[in-house]
Amino acid sequence: MITVQNYSSSNKEIFFKFLKSIDTPDPASNNMWDDDWENKNYTLPYILEKTTRFKEANGEFHIVFDDDKIIACGGVYLSNFSQDIAIAGSRTWVDKKARNKLIMREVLLPRQKAWSIEQGSKLIAISVNEYNKNLLKPFKRIRLGEDKNRMTARQPHHLFYNGAIEVKFPVTIQYTKQWVLYEKLDPRFEFDWQIIA
Repeated sequence: MITVQNYSSSNKEIFFKFLKSIDTPDPASNNMWDDDWENKNYTLPYILEKTTRFKEANGEFHIVFDDDKIIACGGVYLSNFSQDIAIAGSRTWVDKKARNKLIMREVLLPRQKAWSIEQGSKLIAISVNEYNKNLLKPFKRIRLGEDKNRMTARQPHHLFYNGAIEVKFPVTIQYTKQWVLYEKLDPRFEFDWQIIA
């Protein structure tokens, strides 16, 4: 059975053990753990313990359990360049054995979209580095027989139900070059992505 918990001191020890177990050549894994995390401000433990990015009204960080085993994690937060924009899928990691369970699509991103709506966000985005830009492809894909304007396979709680709009150039988020895909939660809202390019 899958359950989701917000990050807290009560699950810190087991969660840090999960992060430490991530052993992969994937460059994204460098951001998830370092034995010296207290001095590495780009690591997930540092962000969780020493910043307010995923705390209170700024954001939430979710840990997904299958029974008592952690199988995924990821967070959402209000961007530092516009309080109207929520950044979802931040620091997301799904255990290799659980990647066929659509955890990101069916569990993490819907919860993060709901949080963004509760905060009054007008736009929700996901961003990726150059080395994992291909992760955006499944979100942009239209399946045979689907209406391009309405992703019929997606339900209102899914991210990009109202369309996936791609920023055609890289922008700087959290001091890092990122590629962005977003959904408007308020169809009238416009944001000039050039100001963070």
